[in-house]
Amino acid sequence: MPRILIVKTTSMGDVIHALPVLHDIRAHNPHMVIDWMVEEPFADLVRANDRVNEIVPVNLRKWRKKGIRYTVQRWKELKASLADREYDLVIDLQGLIKSAVLAKAARGPLAGPGFGYAKEWIAALFYTKRAGWDPQAHAVERLRELAAALLEYRLSGPPVFYHWIEKGHRQVTHAHSSPSDHSKQEIWFLHATARDEKKWPLVSWREMAHRMSDMGYTICLPWGSDAERDQAEAIAKGIDHVQVLPRMGLGDLQARLQSASLVVGVDTGITHLAAALYLPLVALFFATPAWRFAPRFNPNSISLGDVGRVPAVGEVYEATTRLLRGNKI
Repeated sequence: MPRILIVKTTSMGDVIHALPVLHDIRAHNPHMVIDWMVEEPFADLVRANDRVNEIVPVNLRKWRKKGIRYTVQRWKELKASLADREYDLVIDLQGLIKSAVLAKAARGPLAGPGFGYAKEWIAALFYTKRAGWDPQAHAVERLRELAAALLEYRLSGPPVFYHWIEKGHRQVTHAHSSPSDHSKQEIWFLHATARDEKKWPLVSWREMAHRMSDMGYTICLPWGSDAERDQAEAIAKGIDHVQVLPRMGLGDLQARLQSASLVVGVDTGITHLAAALYLPLVALFFATPAWRFAPRFNPNSISLGDVGRVPAVGEVYEATTRLLRGNKI
């Protein structure tokens, strides 16, 4: 039975964008056994896809903090753990020197993006087979096109992230006019991001929280670091029906997120997860190009802003209420 290894270790959004490759490969060859090498913190995102046979966890971020000798020792241990299996192809979807080096721990020919496509062109030197994608394609489609070219199959249909989402999309949850009904519905604000240029102003989040709270909705604020918790508490301060959620691992967060009636988020990993779960979503892009990263594949989403253009609260509120009414147009 043919067996391949996908190497896509980071970041959270990039790992999510690569998930449709699993469906594409299995549609091409239902008997293909697919393993996936991924950073441990993101393993649950891949594990939730039933097309994956085995997760190969790594923790390069942690290894590097302990120095080069420690990293080399962990790499040797990784290689030893993979010594009992032979892959027909190892596909590095990341195109970085670090991902190519990690991929070399596996036994099998190594493939990846070509010199004009790899994020670090030196990585292409590691590959025995190379391919590319349409430079105008969305981030999800780039990865789908790369895998299809390397494994020599033709793409068809929209991206499929998780097969337990019926027919690849969800039904939009419609709001009702009664405040008591609203109070049973959760709107998640995905405010947290490590990059300052991706942050929507705190005053804007608070104004949105006031507006949605006044309508009777419950606002949920997740966080993953002390700084993000502090920001969540600053958003929630003095506003009714706003909950700062407890810290959660990605598996628990993914399960909890599915209760959301709607999500408002900046360009960050959890926003891309909400898009992949086909939740109603207002996605804010103003530091990264919307044409490349906005979740156009999600029929329940509205994307606002673009590089250098920060959406106003009024725009976000109007889009949010449209989706809650079940009307995207």
